[in-house]
Amino acid sequence: MTNEQAVLDLLDLVEYGGCADPQHFFALMRRTFNIAHLLYLEAEPLPEGLRVCHLHHTFGAYAAEIYVSRDLHRIDPILKLSLGGVRPVDWATARRRFPECEPLFKAAEEIGLSTEGVALPLPSPAGHVALLAIGANMSPAEWSAYRRHHLRDFQLAANLFHASMLEHSATAAAIDERDMRLTSRETEVLTWSAAGKSYWEIATILGISERTVRFFMTNARRKLNVVSNTQAVAQAVRHALIPTI
Repeated sequence: MTNEQAVLDLLDLVEYGGCADPQHFFALMRRTFNIAHLLYLEAEPLPEGLRVCHLHHTFGAYAAEIYVSRDLHRIDPILKLSLGGVRPVDWATARRRFPECEPLFKAAEEIGLSTEGVALPLPSPAGHVALLAIGANMSPAEWSAYRRHHLRDFQLAANLFHASMLEHSATAAAIDERDMRLTSRETEVLTWSAAGKSYWEIATILGISERTVRFFMTNARRKLNVVSNTQAVAQAVRHALIPTI
């Protein structure tokens, strides 16, 4: 399995570095995890289809050309399930569930791409959808065990990266104040952050993990449309979302 410290280092780099460069993020993920390919998509659903806002991947021009020229997006269950749901979508599970998508997987095998992977739906502003797809060159058994062990890490890294992308995008500026509603945990984490507590101290006080604290802070920053914890605290105080202590 992947070194635990390497995972924490990646999360710190993505969070504190404000990683809004997809290729840099992809390189970090590939270096930390045994990942073959990644794809990030943010789009706006329209009656006539998707309006792509951001699309970045490591599959290469040839794979992209095959996907488009064969209209494989029309039968892609990973795309449909990821952009229409909230649960991670395992590629092999989607393949078994939707036999009509077999040409998509056959095309991937033709050009030597792995068919083992997972797609992670990402929380987005109203009217937008997003996902991060992760592919690994592993046997089904190896991938199953690896996915179970690292799914939480994948999801947190994806959320942090997506938050950075939103924070540096013009679409993030349109977030309405009504979207600033915080959950009780996000409020607690922000309150203790305002008191000068570190992630480790907040995790100890609340009886949760540091990763979970990071997750709540990321969500709070996204809702408040800011790029740092200091700005998040200031915005929360300004709008009376947390008590001043």
